Amino acid sequence: DTAKRTGATLTPARHDRGLSTEIGTNQDANGNTLDGKKRRRLSRIRREHSRSRWRSKQERNLGHGLTEIRRIASALGLSDSVRDQACQLFRTAQDQQLLPGRSIEAMAAASVYGACRCNGQSWLIADVAPMAKVTQDRVENAYRVLNEELGLPTPPVQPTQFVPRLASELGCTDAVRRRAEQLAAQAVDAGVTTGVHPAGFAAGCLYIAACAHEAPLTQADAAAAAEVTVDTVRNHRDRLLSVVE
Repeated sequence: DTAKRTGATLTPARHDRGLSTEIGTNQDANGNTLDGKKRRRLSRIRREHSRSRWRSKQERNLGHGLTEIRRIASALGLSDSVRDQACQLFRTAQDQQLLPGRSIEAMAAASVYGACRCNGQSWLIADVAPMAKVTQDRVENAYRVLNEELGLPTPPVQPTQFVPRLASELGCTDAVRRRAEQLAAQAVDAGVTTGVHPAGFAAGCLYIAACAHEAPLTQADAAAAAEVTVDTVRNHRDRLLSVVE
């Protein structure tokens, strides 16, 4: 007979892929409240179970890293698919011996950012790093190692990816957002977005679109949303006006 199992679906988001046993606390299988003696016994069993949960330091590090990834992914509102990809990326990094000498928290954050990049999402490393318990430069270093050693299939980040998010943060109308997306697409086609700050360029597109629709958006507000300087938005605006119709 073919082996069968019950329970939750296997997931890469946990070190044991979801096969661990969870010991209850105050109720039995029928939902009845346990007496004090049985609760104390379960407490002792849980304590021993927790001590024996990790079979090695490597497994303990994996569990800690995946917990960090789940926490960061939840804070960013990422989908389960992207979260699971980040977890698999962390596993691969550990298998390739990329963790020794590096912070587990930094590698976990870098794995989340790498998964976002591989899926074409508009998160910057500056968005992910504050969620980690380490400095941004350590996350940047960990991501650089992941990218170089594993050859991540990360497409170039385009300004078009940032327009919807910035438009939402700035409270722009749908008409302004659509016009900004058109401007960003025209700029990409014209080849003037190479080497630019993608979020800053998107902010410039939104500023021009807002002006065209007489919407109340200042360069300062657009710059603040994109986390760039006003001069950056102004420079991108000028570059954009030189190529768009």
